[in-house]
Amino acid sequence: MAERPLSLGIASRRVLADVVTDDLRDAIVSHELEPGRRLAEDDLAEQMGVSRGPVREALMRLEREGLVSIERHKGARIASWNRQDLEEIYSLRRVLEELAMEWACKNATSADLAVMEEILGHYHRLSEKQRTPKEVSKIDLDFHTALFQAAHHERLLRAWENLRSQIHAFLMYSWSREDKVNKQKYMPKWELDHQKILDVVKSKKVDSAKDLIKTHMSLGFERVSKHFTEDPITPVGKGKKR
Repeated sequence: MAERPLSLGIASRRVLADVVTDDLRDAIVSHELEPGRRLAEDDLAEQMGVSRGPVREALMRLEREGLVSIERHKGARIASWNRQDLEEIYSLRRVLEELAMEWACKNATSADLAVMEEILGHYHRLSEKQRTPKEVSKIDLDFHTALFQAAHHERLLRAWENLRSQIHAFLMYSWSREDKVNKQKYMPKWELDHQKILDVVKSKKVDSAKDLIKTHMSLGFERVSKHFTEDPITPVGKGKKR
């Protein structure tokens, strides 16, 4: 017996929830919505011109990504990070990236490598004015996502996707506070640093790849961590419940 088709109404609702999720995520990551702010479903639904259903689903997704905290009887709030949150997330990221490098060295296809090369090409084609914290942080996360995809390890990719939004918010927050350093020190090195990652994946030298990504992660953590304190006054992310 043939299976009955899925409801088109449900599919449409889920697509709308995707749009709401993306819009809210962008506003949180870019710090347009400040940490600690309450997010009322009714207000968001009215402002975005949708019903409460897609908003509720979007908030649940963003909670799983660590950008929103939802408390029973209190609703949703944009969460904040402190130094311990940063250390936990980056310690996990180091492990995931090292495994991604190992598996990518073994499993990356020519199509995977072409995706990573195109991302580097996109960065190369940007003018200095176009290399804003928002644009470069997006490209940075796109490159690392392509690395995880090249590993062909589905559970590893899902683990990365759960961290990606939090890391994006870290990058946006810290990079936006170092405009001079970005232009003089970091931006000129970004392409070369990530070209090295691509080259070592192409070489399939696992030990060299793991050593390189460890250094890359350590430098990244050092750069971001100086903007975070023990108190949860930093930007969006998954903070401690009180």
